[in-house]
Amino acid sequence: MPEPERGKLPDLTDMADVLESGLLTSLTKWAAEARIDEAAQQRIRERWLRQQAAEEATMAGILVDLAERDRPVLLRTVAGRTHRGLLAAVAVDFCAIRTAQDVDVLITFDGVSSLHTQPGDAPTTGARALTLDLMLHEALAELALDRPRVLVLCRGDQEGIAGELRSVGRDVLTLRLDGRPAPLAYVPLTSVVEVASV
Repeated sequence: MPEPERGKLPDLTDMADVLESGLLTSLTKWAAEARIDEAAQQRIRERWLRQQAAEEATMAGILVDLAERDRPVLLRTVAGRTHRGLLAAVAVDFCAIRTAQDVDVLITFDGVSSLHTQPGDAPTTGARALTLDLMLHEALAELALDRPRVLVLCRGDQEGIAGELRSVGRDVLTLRLDGRPAPLAYVPLTSVVEVASV
C-alpha cells in the first residue's frame, strides 16, 4: 500500500484489505488455536480430577453418593443375600437399606460383596464424607432398648438367627430365641454381616 501524502488520511479501503489479509487473519487463527488449546487443557484437567477422585474413592463415599441420589440399588452380601431398595443411611462401618418390602437392613461395609446401580445412572466418585457418625454396635445397642425382633446373618450363614434383640456388649450381641423356656444366642459382632427387622 502506498504511503499517504503528508496531511492526507490513508485510504481506509486499502487499510481494511491489509488488515483482513494480514493482521486479522493472523489474530483469528491465533484465537482459534488458543480455543483449541484451552479445550484440550480443560479435558486434561477434567480427566485428571476424575482420576484423582477415583483413586480417593471409598465404599462409604460411594454409598453416601448413592444415598443422596435416592435411587434404587441392588446390594449383595457375603452371607449370600441380595437386597433391592434405597440406601437410607451411611454410618462409620455400616449402611442401612430399606428394601422394596419396607424392611430395614443394616449391613456392615465388609459384609458387602457388591453394589449395583440402575442402568443409565451416572458414575459416582465416592470421595465423600459420612452422613451418620455412628458405629454398628452403637446403633444396635440403641435398638436393643426397644427389644425388636431381628434376623442376624453372619459370614457363611444363609439361614441366620431370628430373635428378640436383648442387648449389645463391646463385641457381642444377645438374642432371645423363640421357645419355652426361651434360649439365648450370643453372636460375636465381628461375624455379623447384616441385621434385618422381621
